[in-house]
Amino acid sequence: MKIIRWPNVLMTILTQLVIIYGLLIPYGVDPALNWWQLLLLITATGLLTASGNVINDIYDVAIDQVNKPEKLLISKSISEKSAYNLYYILTILAVVCGFMLSNSIHKPILSSVFIGVAFVLYLYASSLKAMLVIGNILISLLVALVILITGIFELFPSITPENQLAFKFLMERLLEFGLLAFLINLVREWVKDCEDVNGDKVGGRNTLAIALGRTRAAKCIAVFTMGIVILLGWYVYEYIYPNDIATYYFLFLIIGPLLFVMIKLWTAENQEEFHLLSSVLKVVLLLGILSIGIVRINYYLN
Repeated sequence: MKIIRWPNVLMTILTQLVIIYGLLIPYGVDPALNWWQLLLLITATGLLTASGNVINDIYDVAIDQVNKPEKLLISKSISEKSAYNLYYILTILAVVCGFMLSNSIHKPILSSVFIGVAFVLYLYASSLKAMLVIGNILISLLVALVILITGIFELFPSITPENQLAFKFLMERLLEFGLLAFLINLVREWVKDCEDVNGDKVGGRNTLAIALGRTRAAKCIAVFTMGIVILLGWYVYEYIYPNDIATYYFLFLIIGPLLFVMIKLWTAENQEEFHLLSSVLKVVLLLGILSIGIVRINYYLN
């Protein structure tokens, strides 16, 4: 359970359930997937998340020995061979579930999404993670994809000329939340690089914190975070402001913590401070996902 990082898997599943029951159904959409097809979708994405975490730990052994020796699992709690076997099992099961789901809705081409994600997760862990910025952007795109893939499978099979505009509207909303998840996770990835700079040097990685130095990188991340805060402020003013509950939610639970992170980044110096900021951003990411259920779709129809 530790090596698959079950809280991350649970977060993936929660994201999909919030989208369906907090956004699509309240809007009046009759989901395209029945209960067992939804179970296949949740299982496939959850297993892919778990397999990505396993392969990431396998390639991070040398780095984790420096950054998090107390949390090292490979070679301590589980052998590398067993970890690889677990990775293969999780990946194969995920692709099989995705293939069964795609065929059940008569869209076999969609099974390529699960194959592609599995391939990208392996490339990320084995090589792309070591590349400056590229690895951070890629994993953040995959986080956003969890939001989009739910809409694709729930809406795409049921599109008709009559409901095309409504489904387009819903996908645009999912793109907005996907962008929010991408930006917040990108900041978190950069903050984690600042936290793990010592181990990343040992592992031969080229991160923002290594390329610029941890202090300069932190200030650049702070400026980027300020841009996100400004974008969110505009978004709340333009689309959410008429609803008091949603406005307070965004101001105090998303924008407020982001401002805290932005300010602390200017003075953060050690691993413990960056770890705190990374944890705050993880909570903000979860709250951003939950805001899909808080901000009912009719708030956009003023």
